[in-house]
Amino acid sequence: MLKRSYLIDTHTHLGLKGLIKECENNLIYSFNNYDLSFILISFDMDEYNEKSNNNLSFEESLFYLKNFISRFNGMGILIWIPYGKTKINIPLLEKFIIENRSNIYGLKLHPYQSRKTVLTKRLNPYLEIARKYDLPILIHTALDEFSYIDSVKELALKNSDINFIAAHLELGSNHLYSLNCIKEVKNLYGDTAWVDPSLLKAILKMGLIDKICFGSDTPIDGKDTLKEDIYQKYINNFYKLKKSDYDKIMYLNALKIYKIKKENLLNRYLWGKSHYLHK
Repeated sequence: MLKRSYLIDTHTHLGLKGLIKECENNLIYSFNNYDLSFILISFDMDEYNEKSNNNLSFEESLFYLKNFISRFNGMGILIWIPYGKTKINIPLLEKFIIENRSNIYGLKLHPYQSRKTVLTKRLNPYLEIARKYDLPILIHTALDEFSYIDSVKELALKNSDINFIAAHLELGSNHLYSLNCIKEVKNLYGDTAWVDPSLLKAILKMGLIDKICFGSDTPIDGKDTLKEDIYQKYINNFYKLKKSDYDKIMYLNALKIYKIKKENLLNRYLWGKSHYLHK
């Protein structure tokens, strides 16, 4: 097994399914138990299921997530933008970004939970925000009417100055079409959330090792989401990637795509598991 020094999970959640305290505890457990060096967190906002939002408005969710990560080192924010029917106070959003810029690493879009593809004009103000503050955009992709990667590809081609990350590489597919899209579009990347690690062979063959970063969807399967075989194979380098390629998938690509400073990473193997992360 190839020993690693860093592991960044670029795709985690708070407020999942309305179980905010349980989600908090599961996220903290996973963060500590699996020796993560850094995680990016978005606060779930399902616009068509109010119970899923923990009775918080969009604005309240921003400050809740801010307060949550303030308790720990090694955590950053992806701002979930509910762009379907929600009316967002744009000046307040910009003020939040300006005041918390050092802890904000991108935006998050979920076409299914907003019930609109990413080609809607309702996204225009947020594209301008991403452009203005140099923020990449993580987008849920899947085989449903709102979430096909074709829409993300088109959006990326129309906005070549913004980096886009296709979460799941189109969940439910064999992911090969998604890899071809990523190969064709310079500013389109992908993550590994629920992507079988056997795809690493195709990623290497297609020369895409610089464009995929590790993400897990934690804690969608509870506190031990990372115990799933699919993620253990990534973490333990089941397919025996050489160290330079392994490090790109597990943390180096995330540093580049999300502009995370290496000095902000926690080196668990240097400090040991006894190093707890409360500030």
